[in-house]
Amino acid sequence: ARKIAEYNGFSQGMCYSFESPKVFDKLLLAPDAPERAAITIANPLGEDFSIMRTLPLNGMLTSLATNYNRRNKNVRLYELGNVYIAKELPLTELPDERMQFTLGFYGEGDFFTLKGVVEEFFNAVGLRGDITYDPDNKRPYLHPGRQAEIIYDGKKLGYLGEVHPEVLMNYDINANNRTYVAVIDMPEVMPLTTFDVKYQGIAKFPAVKRDLSMVVPKAVLAGEIEALIKKRGGKILEEIDLFDIYEGDQIEEGYKSLAYSIVFRAKDKTLDENDINSAMNKILNGLEGLGIKLRG
Repeated sequence: ARKIAEYNGFSQGMCYSFESPKVFDKLLLAPDAPERAAITIANPLGEDFSIMRTLPLNGMLTSLATNYNRRNKNVRLYELGNVYIAKELPLTELPDERMQFTLGFYGEGDFFTLKGVVEEFFNAVGLRGDITYDPDNKRPYLHPGRQAEIIYDGKKLGYLGEVHPEVLMNYDINANNRTYVAVIDMPEVMPLTTFDVKYQGIAKFPAVKRDLSMVVPKAVLAGEIEALIKKRGGKILEEIDLFDIYEGDQIEEGYKSLAYSIVFRAKDKTLDENDINSAMNKILNGLEGLGIKLRG
C-alpha cells in the first residue's frame, strides 16, 4: 500500500485515534448512524480526544485542511491507521480494530485519478478479477452522484468519492475546491491477496480491433455495458477500453455518449470476418436490450 501510494505522489500522514464527538456532526452523520457508536475514553485529555475513532476521515480532512489553509496547491496524503468498532456498548470485550488504507487529495486530478490509484493497488496485491463500483452508495459526507462502494467478488472492500461541499466548509476548505477520498478496509482485502504471478507467452496470432460509439441512457452504468461485452464477446474477447465519454448539446437529453475500443484475438488461429461479426452481433443485440443505440 505504501509503495503504490508513494509512487503515485501521496505522502504519508499520521493521525490521532482519539477524536471529538463533534466530528460526527462535521461529517453530516445522522443521529442514529452506526458510526456514532464510539468507545468513550475513561480519562480523556479533553473533549477533543474523548472517543476512539470509528471513521478515518476526520484526520485525513483535517490534514488536507491544514495544507489548504497554508496555500499548498496540490496535496496528496495517505494513512494506514486503525478504526475501533465496538461489538457492544458499554464494552464487555475488546473492540474490532480494523486497519484502513485511506487516500485523500485535492488539486490536480479527479474521481477517476483516485479510482486508478485504487485499482493499481488491487492489481499489485493480486486482485486481478473484475472490480465493480456501486454508485447507489449513500454516505452523507460524500457528494451524491460522485461516490461509489468498491466491490470485488461480491465483497465490499471500501468506498471512494468526492467530499461533500458542506463537509469541506466544516473543515474550512472552499466548497469549490474539489477534494477526493478513498477508504479501503484492509481486513477484507487481506484474505483475497496473492502474489502468485502467471506469465503468458507472446501472442502468435494477430489481434483485431473494433470501435463502438454509442448513445446510452444515463441510468445505464459503464460497468453494466462492460459486463455485457465480456459475457457476449466470448473466449476471443481480449480487451475492452472506454476511451471517450461525452454529454452535451449534440446528445439527446437523458443520454450520454460512450465509445469503446474492443480487441479480439484467438490463441489457436487468425480470426476471420465471420468470427468477428458473430461476436459483434451478439454484443450489439445485448446492447440493444439495454436501450443503447449506435452513433452514426
